[in-house]
Amino acid sequence: MIQFGGTMDNIKQFLNTLEANARDIGASDVKIISTTAIPVEDEIIELCKEPLCEGYGKSIHCPPHAMKPKRFRALLTQYENAVVFKIEVLSKILLSNERFNEFRKIYEIAAWLEAFAKAAGFSKSKGFAAGSCKPVFCPEYQCQALIDGKICRYPDEARPSMEAVGTNVFKLVKAVGWEIHKITENSDPESVQDGILVGMLLVG
Repeated sequence: MIQFGGTMDNIKQFLNTLEANARDIGASDVKIISTTAIPVEDEIIELCKEPLCEGYGKSIHCPPHAMKPKRFRALLTQYENAVVFKIEVLSKILLSNERFNEFRKIYEIAAWLEAFAKAAGFSKSKGFAAGSCKPVFCPEYQCQALIDGKICRYPDEARPSMEAVGTNVFKLVKAVGWEIHKITENSDPESVQDGILVGMLLVG
């Protein structure tokens, strides 16, 4: 693995490498942003309660167990750059049980980029996915990380979602110039536009 030094040119080169790699492993588009552009709001995690998200309270990476927005804001001050990536998904898939296969792709991209960045010397890099990891990895089992003395069954892949730590993904997506449409279980797949799933890597 090539080690990238801490100079401005080398960091820019590495960010470009991350962008290219994200596309190579399945992202349909990628943006490099300043971490100051990431909107974090306390109210976002309240949306997990009403209507109740299928992962709320059932995963170590979901509220109320996940990192609180206040702590996430503090964490962001330790980073300068983030890689935001998306995959495009048909609305009919997002409204079916097939959606978990698409969510898994976001987790895999986030985990791969995190591992790549750490191997390149950016040891504090941290990936975030979309949606709850519970129905993606452990739909039929209790989250093992919530059991005393146990650890996550998928430590190399499971991550908190961006929303779980308070990121307003809709605002972020619009800020980077992507289109996003609200799709709920009550949406008609024939009339709603296709959706996207978004993940992020903090690079440090």
